[in-house]
Formats: sequence, C-alpha cells, structure tokens
Amino acid sequence: MSRINTKTLVIGLGEIGYHNCEYMTQQGLTVDGYDINAQAVQKALDAGIILKEATSFKDYDYYVISVSTHNPQNMGLPSLDGFFEVVEKLALEGKEGALVVTESTIPKGVSNRVHRILKHRIHVAHAPHRFYAGEKQLHGINQKRVLGGCDVCCTTKALHFYRDLLGIPMQAVTDIEVAELSKVIENTYRMIQIAFAEELKMFCDSEDIDFEVLREAVNSKWNINILEARDGIKGHCLPKDSQMYIGLVKDVVPLSIAYSAKTVDELYKQQISEDLEKTKLLMQKVTV
Repeated sequence: MSRINTKTLVIGLGEIGYHNCEYMTQQGLTVDGYDINAQAVQKALDAGIILKEATSFKDYDYYVISVSTHNPQNMGLPSLDGFFEVVEKLALEGKEGALVVTESTIPKGVSNRVHRILKHRIHVAHAPHRFYAGEKQLHGINQKRVLGGCDVCCTTKALHFYRDLLGIPMQAVTDIEVAELSKVIENTYRMIQIAFAEELKMFCDSEDIDFEVLREAVNSKWNINILEARDGIKGHCLPKDSQMYIGLVKDVVPLSIAYSAKTVDELYKQQISEDLEKTKLLMQKVTV
C-alpha cells in the first residue's frame, strides 16, 4: 500500500499527536485528526497538518493513539479512562484488518487487553513516543523507536507503517510488554537521575560545598554524568510514568527507589521555593 492510498487517523492532538500529524503529512500521508478538545483540532487544521477532523473512526488504514494517560485532576498520576474510551470506539467503528498503534505511555499488559477488546480483527502494536521539542531535528518524531506487536502479523504491519512509509528506524521486540515497559522505565530512570542531582545539591548547600565544583570533579570519570540540579521535575510524563513503575514493583520491593526519588524532588522544590521567597524578602528590604 503506497503513501498516497493510505488513510491515517491520529487520535489525540496534544504535543505528540500534533507533531505526529506534522511529520506524517510531510511524508505524504493523508492524515485526519481527532480530539475531544476543539481548540486542539482547530490548531492542527490551521497549521495544515491534518486534512480534516474525523467524525467517526470508519475506513482508516492506520490509527495512531496519542491521547493523554494522566489523571485530569492530578497530572502526576496515571489514568486510562480516556484511552479505553478510544479503544471502545475503535471496537465499534475501526476498519477490519487495519493497524491500531498506541504511542501513549501505557502500563504492562494494556496492549493485550486492547487486542482482546478489538477481538483480534484489527492489528494491535505499541510504539511508545520519543520526542524532544528542544532538539526537534535530532530528537524529533523520526528518531529510533521501540516497537512491539500483539502477534507477528501486528509487528509486520507496524514495521511497514513506521519503517517503510515513515522512514523511522525501529527496534522491534518480540514481546509487546517489553515495548510497554521501555517508555515507563526510560522516564523512571531519568527521574531518578534528576532526583539524585537534587539530593546532592541539597546536601552540598547544607555543608557549604560548591555543588558545581563537586559535580565537575565527579563527572571527570568517563562513565559518570551527574546532571544539573535545576528547578525541579516539571510536567506530567516523568511523575506519571514513574508512578506506573512503582505500581508494577510494589509487590517485589517494599520501597522503590523511584518512590524515594519522587519524595526527594518534592523536598527539593519546596526548598528552592523557600529560598526564592527569602530572596524576594531580602530584595524588598534592600529597596526600602
């Protein structure tokens, strides 16, 4: 099937869905968009990265799910309610023999559950997104990705979509649960790295040690790279995905390193907030 003859629907037009549409349209695919947020749809239409807003899920060859999987009331906690609403709609309207690929971060076991809901009449794969807007050319949509399918036929169809039609290098894994875990663990590991830097910075401040000098000294070893301590972990990806990981290991270890990392990050953000308030008070006294 050629690019021209394919019809692709991107479901969820947030940052990842938006850039997916942008890239896929640039590659010559016919791309429609779907989102419960009318403003997100209009933004994609105005940018010319989707042909039209989808009113149903019928007659598409490829469905790319990029909906949020965080709790609307607490962005740091996972929630799959919206995700499974999309899956149920696909079960009713999705085209038989098409491919449904999830790019949203999901816990282990969810893809096989989706496969059962769709009754094996639609191919199901998982290719967790990797995207960094700060270095879009180097780390954008077309960077190397992990891919897993529920069956061999699912993996084959997904590889054709990503590798052959979109030109994205893919690392296929035989177990789709490995693909599911890969994104969760990537972000959990990153959060632990950041939290260690924050913990070390708090220790250095308490001992009147220059954190940057110590960091530079330690990083002189070839296989060590302590990160900068900035303004705390922002957004929802790292807190949400690490919470997924904590849920997975809670019966294996009594206290996860990831849980401790989240605690350290909260303490660090509290400290820098207090330091900022002290600085503001000092500046007010100076200007009086």
